[in-house]
Amino acid sequence: MNQKIKIALFFAGFLMQTMNAQDSSPYSYFGLGTFNNVDNARNVALGNTGIALQAEDYINSKNPASITGLDMRNVVFDVGGLLKYNTISSNKGTDKRLNGNFTNLGLAMRISNHFYLGANVQPTTSTDYKMISTIPIEGTSATYPITYEGSGGISNLGVTLGYKINNNWSIGAKAKNNFGTIIRKETITTTSELEISRNIRYTGFSYGLGTQYHQYFSKERLQLSLGGIVNFKSKLDAKGEMVYTANKDYNNSLTTQLTSKDSSLPLELGIGFSVLKNDRYRLSFDYTKSQWGNVTNTVTNEKYYNQNVYGLGFELLPERKNSPIFSEKFIYRFGLNYDSGYYKVNNREINKLEATVGMGIPMDKIMLNIGYGYGIRGLHSNTQIRENYHMLNISIDFLDRWFAKRYIN
Repeated sequence: MNQKIKIALFFAGFLMQTMNAQDSSPYSYFGLGTFNNVDNARNVALGNTGIALQAEDYINSKNPASITGLDMRNVVFDVGGLLKYNTISSNKGTDKRLNGNFTNLGLAMRISNHFYLGANVQPTTSTDYKMISTIPIEGTSATYPITYEGSGGISNLGVTLGYKINNNWSIGAKAKNNFGTIIRKETITTTSELEISRNIRYTGFSYGLGTQYHQYFSKERLQLSLGGIVNFKSKLDAKGEMVYTANKDYNNSLTTQLTSKDSSLPLELGIGFSVLKNDRYRLSFDYTKSQWGNVTNTVTNEKYYNQNVYGLGFELLPERKNSPIFSEKFIYRFGLNYDSGYYKVNNREINKLEATVGMGIPMDKIMLNIGYGYGIRGLHSNTQIRENYHMLNISIDFLDRWFAKRYIN
């Protein structure tokens, strides 16, 4: 067990240094950047649902109460990654970008008959863009070219505690430490070149609660699961500086402290249900509402509004779980997700629609989940920038038993 803990800590340190950029989108210019889809590939393939889904062999970050679903193999070690190919279209042309990185590193375990504990590190948001525009010269009709660039993002290190009240009902809580730096650069080119870099560091804690209830009706061979979550509004402290550099002479650049007002993450409420029929056909649905309308941001000038997200998923489980034929153990998934967005650009809402498919491949002490998705961000016909993207999600869950008593020395 000690060796496994060392390996987990090594990967945690490595991921905290590397997993920032997830989505090279021009929309990551706004607010705190683009919020990453860091759920397990199973959740993603099921239309990003999971509030009411049990987690017997993977880590379900949608609901902290789901950790109580771990089976007899009482430890799960989860590693996830994402590969995304984005086509960005506007009236000025088309740009294609490929991005990818880790999305999750987590560990969950059962520590007693009723208590379960988990920890994970995830990239919450990412900023990765480069845009070229012009600004007018005061008092004339001429303009200067200006280049906008952004990098960085916010990550979180979270701890989850779950409690199983009985075989049907469980509750859970999660605390997260959010941290990261977002760098925004503006390069103005005239007879010389001036680079203005704003480096803003964010820190802050956030908290959430969740519950799940499961009821099995043996006569109909039907299982009904209900779930609910609340993620409380949380403050993000912002500190930073502004760096002025002329003609890329970084040895003689001028640095001044930047007065940045604190930002926040919104209150989020979510409900979900799933229905399992004949232990083979599962339908899941999630609805979450984030109150972005109560959040103000002073770094960029977009207007926020309340966000609504709807997810629908279908899962086909194997007819015989212990089949000697490997392919008959596969799990097939389909999903659809609609996100209303939470900010307006040029008074236009930026929404998103995504369709997904996926597969679960159970192996000895390993569960491999793979998901593919196609999505569109900026659905309105008069949206200035539209994104069409393909994404590939992969999650590998290692299942093991710790703290088992030895019966033979």
